[in-house]
Amino acid sequence: MKLTVNIEQLAIHHSSDIYQIMQMVLKREKKLNTAKEHFWVIALNNANKILSIELVSTGSTSNVIVRPMEVLSIPLQKRATGVILVHNHPSGRLEPSDEDKELTDCLIQACRLMNTPVLDHVIITESSYYSFQASGLLERLEASNKYVLPFELEKQFHDELEEEIKRVEQESKKKVKESLKIGEEIGLKKGKEIGFKEGEEKGIEQIARQMLQDGTPIEHIVRWTGLDAEEIEKFKKE
Repeated sequence: MKLTVNIEQLAIHHSSDIYQIMQMVLKREKKLNTAKEHFWVIALNNANKILSIELVSTGSTSNVIVRPMEVLSIPLQKRATGVILVHNHPSGRLEPSDEDKELTDCLIQACRLMNTPVLDHVIITESSYYSFQASGLLERLEASNKYVLPFELEKQFHDELEEEIKRVEQESKKKVKESLKIGEEIGLKKGKEIGFKEGEEKGIEQIARQMLQDGTPIEHIVRWTGLDAEEIEKFKKE
């Protein structure tokens, strides 16, 4: 039966969509030798609609050689905003090999330079699929610096350094503010204590002077105010 679905009009919202669409592609490409590895690139627009699906390389039963310029050629012509990488495993094994991870790491950086990010890499077999994005592997590879150009690493370092400086400055300002507040509270409390003590002393002295004026004996004033007799004698001389 002839396949009449226009794949280029379909949208991708999940890795399962990619698998289903690739099953259509495999049915359409009847001459495809499924005993060998094949590598496709799906170009997407802003709405996640397919702009093109291109077979960019055919390999052996266990590997396929892919060059960044082959991956990016059609997507750049189509002004794609992102790409999805797809390749098959004739062995039926879904787990990505070290070579698969290495290739994806390299292509992530190449596509990033062209502002056409890798949105996923899907490994397909006849019965199932493996998504780099869904498994979290894509995110880990995006964090890799292995294929990042030196000037980008330098920029990344400076950006991280600036962020750290801002963080330290904010922390320092916060600590200084907290210290000033604590110091102000301690100073205010101390000031109140000193003021109360001085006020109390002044009040006692005033009482002592009044008692002297009233003719109260000095020994009585000493007992009632707690002042020394010598201090009270000074008041008499004022």
